Amino acid sequence: MLRFVPAANSPDGISYQAVPVRADTQNQFTLRFDHHINSRQNFSFYYYFTNDADFEPFYNFQASGANIPGFGANVGSRYQQFNPSHTWTITNSLINEFRFTYMREGQLTFQHPQSTNAVQSSCVSPAAQAVCFNGVSDSNSGPASIQGVFGTSPQYGITTGLPASRTGVPFINVSGGFAIGNGWEGELPQVGNSFMWTDSLTWVKSNHTMKFGADIRRSRFDQTLYYNVSGQFNFNSTTENSVLYNDNYPGYLLGLDDSYTQGSAQRENVRNTGVYLFAQDSWKIKPSLTLNYGLRWELDTPLADALHHVQTFRPGQNSAVYPCVLTPTEQASLGGTDCASAGVQPTGLVVPGDTGVPAGLTQTYYKAFAPRIGLAYSPNSKTTFRGGWGLFYNPMEQLVLEQFGAEPPFGGSTYVPATFLNTPFISQAGNLSPNPFNGILSPKPGTSQDWASFRPMLLYGDFQPHMRTQYSAQYNFNIERELARNVVLQLGYVGSQGHRLLASHDINAANPQTCLDIIALANNDPSSVSSYGSAGSCGPFLEDNQFTVTLPASNGALLPNGFHLPSGGTIQAAGQTLNFVGLRPYSSPNCNPLTGGPGNGCPADGVPVFTNIFAEDTIAASAYNSFQASLEKRFSHGLQLQAAYTFSKSLDWASSFEETVNPFDYKASRALSLFNSAQRFVVNYYWDIPVRRYSGLKGKVLDDWSMSGIIQFQSGFPIRIQTQDDNELISSLFFLGAGAPQLNGPLQIVDPKVIQTYNTFNYGPVAGHYYLNADQSKFTDPTLGTFATTPRSVCCGPGQNQWDVTFSKRIALSEAKYFQFRADIFNLFNKTQFDNPDGNFSNSTFGQVLQARDPREVQFALKFYF
Repeated sequence: MLRFVPAANSPDGISYQAVPVRADTQNQFTLRFDHHINSRQNFSFYYYFTNDADFEPFYNFQASGANIPGFGANVGSRYQQFNPSHTWTITNSLINEFRFTYMREGQLTFQHPQSTNAVQSSCVSPAAQAVCFNGVSDSNSGPASIQGVFGTSPQYGITTGLPASRTGVPFINVSGGFAIGNGWEGELPQVGNSFMWTDSLTWVKSNHTMKFGADIRRSRFDQTLYYNVSGQFNFNSTTENSVLYNDNYPGYLLGLDDSYTQGSAQRENVRNTGVYLFAQDSWKIKPSLTLNYGLRWELDTPLADALHHVQTFRPGQNSAVYPCVLTPTEQASLGGTDCASAGVQPTGLVVPGDTGVPAGLTQTYYKAFAPRIGLAYSPNSKTTFRGGWGLFYNPMEQLVLEQFGAEPPFGGSTYVPATFLNTPFISQAGNLSPNPFNGILSPKPGTSQDWASFRPMLLYGDFQPHMRTQYSAQYNFNIERELARNVVLQLGYVGSQGHRLLASHDINAANPQTCLDIIALANNDPSSVSSYGSAGSCGPFLEDNQFTVTLPASNGALLPNGFHLPSGGTIQAAGQTLNFVGLRPYSSPNCNPLTGGPGNGCPADGVPVFTNIFAEDTIAASAYNSFQASLEKRFSHGLQLQAAYTFSKSLDWASSFEETVNPFDYKASRALSLFNSAQRFVVNYYWDIPVRRYSGLKGKVLDDWSMSGIIQFQSGFPIRIQTQDDNELISSLFFLGAGAPQLNGPLQIVDPKVIQTYNTFNYGPVAGHYYLNADQSKFTDPTLGTFATTPRSVCCGPGQNQWDVTFSKRIALSEAKYFQFRADIFNLFNKTQFDNPDGNFSNSTFGQVLQARDPREVQFALKFYF
């Protein structure tokens, strides 16, 4: 696999730099037709078409791709919009407008890998091909080797059940180093169709202008998700596979990964309906005072898959749509005749059609009323005061439901720690995990399922039963003053409060105190704790292991408050022996630690039923406050100018559903929003360059030149800080997790243009272009079993200083026909604009700037207008 890793080409001798080429071809056209039916009725039709073929040299969908060239993605898009409308002037004071809009978004090629192949064809040399993810281990010397113990089987390797055109090189991430392979988020060919019917009636009566209307929308979104189908290996030296704590490459070279995950492919036909009713009035109380008020009612049905290929989690409930059944082999190996006694019943996992589970997995919310009010007052012709307040609802985006696809029983979703590169379903501890991956699974409702084969199940995006529509209260007040002719100044306050915002949280995070209790017992008496039949203990990333724990005769100093159970309760020590298969509340739902065992509710093979269960719920909140000022010079004397300044602060619990909040205290995740920029100053201008008029060829060359541009100065965005070292002992890894390193003292920012070396906590001395002082005196792992006091985001990354300018020339051929020549220069002064540094404490590049924004770019264009 090292053939995919390029050799170092930078002066430091250890890094690689390249500027790969992106290709983009786009064609578009529009059509408009207007018809005057009679003196009171008009009809209009608008059509829009665009076709785009885009090649991205890096797969950047949700930041899940390789960081070296060779694993880009192709996106082919075709967008169409049909928009007929009818306007009817019923009377001079009564007007009706009807509009129908049909939009089609076709992306049958969306994030398709640059290169594809069968996973087993990823290796080239004959020696590598013999053990290339095909279930044959290269550990084959003697009866104690992997081959000697397990033999060979394709089920030990990577199986997909998919054509080679949809698979490729598995994603391999060496933390802080290279990442190769096809992007693990996968490709998503999709077609979306949206239909919208809008009708509004405007009635002018006296000094009131009233408007009433309805808006009905129907969305149909059909897609096939190929999520992580080729598998993903992570090497971060965090498990028993760690070779050197401060170097992740030896683990990779020896094929000792710290975790392996794999997903499946599945189809989804997402449906959603929206109904919106509104009434509003603009009341001109007197010439200088206008009051606007209104009320909207909004209904957004939950996103639903017409194929019912989604699932959710309801504690204590078993699925009747897909009952659990054991194969004869499983009955013998697990010691039970039914799933509950064998400990593999996925209690809690249910699907649409099960009792209390609608097609949309959650309730339909009918109380989304949105009142709004605004006031405008002009005491004189040069001054105006404006203010307003309103509630605004925001439906969930379709991408949220996309997470639910291809999960059991509609596909595998597996997380296995400390495995082997060649045989990722065999762990270092000698455990064999089931391999459920075999193409697109579409079981018919009512058919029994071999749920045991999906273990351990990693579930994403499970809708909770009582979700609400997201909404925000928005308010503003501003003063507008005309300073001179064509010059207007505005000063204002703008704020908002977000409520019931969507956030992700792990409802099956491991109980840190259970792990700490096991550590205390094992340190005191190693014989009191065993794991898979050998002496063991707990620790980071061991929370999904099997443990047999013998408690002392009494609590004593070791367990002053008793032994903490994964479910949250405690038990007083009295010499009992406890059996755990996983330390999460729902690891093995039918395994009672006191009475359970193999054949009595606990899986005999030590493989838990569930690992993480990431739920989506409307539990978060946000707050935004800002001072805004603008100065505008309207176009006159050949010059137009506008300057705007914003001073703001935005706080939230999560800036997108791809961030998880603290699973035990949601509000503890409140910090600066990832999009917050404290200060922003923007100037845009247009200037007709004053050149004396010439005639003939000289005039064609020298006349009609103009200059325009945008100047931006902006504070940096907050830096998202996280750690994947699992010192919190919850084993909960998401796109952006809840754990953070401990910041000791104030944050220290350094010059990224200078190569510096810091003695880091995880990796020792590391050189790089640091933006943060990453010395171990500044950042450490939190105390075992606790969360750091560091907020999830710290302020702030590098700011922006961007000057863009355009020179244009109009070359007239006639009054209606002319050419326009443009020269656009972006980043005029070629100033280095750094991106945010790496905020992942588990990476060796933590605190370093790894990317910069675009350098100076110049483009020329020639357009013909007729």
